Amino acid sequence: MNYSFWEKYFIESPTDVTVIGSGIVGLSAAISIKELRPELSVKVLERGYLPYGASTKNAGFSCFGSVSELMDDIAHMGVEDTMEVVRMRSLGLDKLKSRVGIQDLEYQHSGGTELFRKTDLALMEKCLDAIPMCNSLMKEHLGKDDCYTFQTQKLLSGFEPVCIINAHEGLINPMSMMLSLIRMATAKGITIINGIDVMRIDKDNKYLQTTAGLKVQYKKLLVCTNGFAAALLPKIPVTPARNQVLITSPLPDNPLSSGYHLDKGYIYFRSYRGRILLGGARNIDAINETTTDFGNTPLIQQHLIQVLNTIYPGAESKIEHWWSGILGIGESKYPIIEWVDSDILVGVRLGGMGVAIGSYLGDQLAGKLINNV
Repeated sequence: MNYSFWEKYFIESPTDVTVIGSGIVGLSAAISIKELRPELSVKVLERGYLPYGASTKNAGFSCFGSVSELMDDIAHMGVEDTMEVVRMRSLGLDKLKSRVGIQDLEYQHSGGTELFRKTDLALMEKCLDAIPMCNSLMKEHLGKDDCYTFQTQKLLSGFEPVCIINAHEGLINPMSMMLSLIRMATAKGITIINGIDVMRIDKDNKYLQTTAGLKVQYKKLLVCTNGFAAALLPKIPVTPARNQVLITSPLPDNPLSSGYHLDKGYIYFRSYRGRILLGGARNIDAINETTTDFGNTPLIQQHLIQVLNTIYPGAESKIEHWWSGILGIGESKYPIIEWVDSDILVGVRLGGMGVAIGSYLGDQLAGKLINNV
């Protein structure tokens, strides 16, 4: 990279707070820091032209969990940890909507619908039986009444007629969300520098080594790179996970009116301006989808195409675009918020729920950091 002296000096000079990653967590944390301590200087470094991981690549679900996902999480994490994560997601969504605004989010309060395939009958019965318990937990931990109800759907004949509705969920435009956060950050005096690929953190000398040869000095450092965090901090227990997504051209008589989930939340789909957007299914090839490489694979693509044709027969011929995003997951869905050095704070492992939990995590990181500046 051909940096001038002025550019090099500007980029390498330290600020009070340096953030790696301009996704929803990084920008939310930076904005919250400036709201709490306006006098602090904040610099955000981003390797892409836009956030590199999933913040502008996700499917745009404003959700905090279907019944099957909730039951699966309880089985792996226990009730208290599961509900604490759900509470974080709910608080994060409230913060996101109040900060960005319904209009800039393109928010649609459509509700969330959990569907079941003909092969999911055992799972369906388990989820239907669990509705009273899940509603009780939502009331206790979130104060939400009658969160889940079972209804009959007739529009999607390829699925069981019984479905479960979450009345408190919705849909957003993630690109619009991030552009709003970028505008807000810039208005608060936060410096966002794109095209900065940090390859190493030198803790002893307190600088960031970039692939272009820059040495960016830092005072306090926030690492908000989620699925890519292990490349900088190998001891952090976060694993990358790729999600593949497709979108069709506009379809006549598109039957979708909600955000839909299948298979414990691993498959999701929705309508956007008459198109069908569908993604997920990383669980059917978990080993190969544990990667930081973007791209699409025939196995996942064919699986998603089968689901697409079940939703809308013949829609396979209308697929217009494929892409992928990289998530940060781990043995637990509990996010990591911890100091890994006296001057380095990490906020990663959003478990595929970045839209929901990102604003909450940003607030928590800001609170911890300003108490240590």
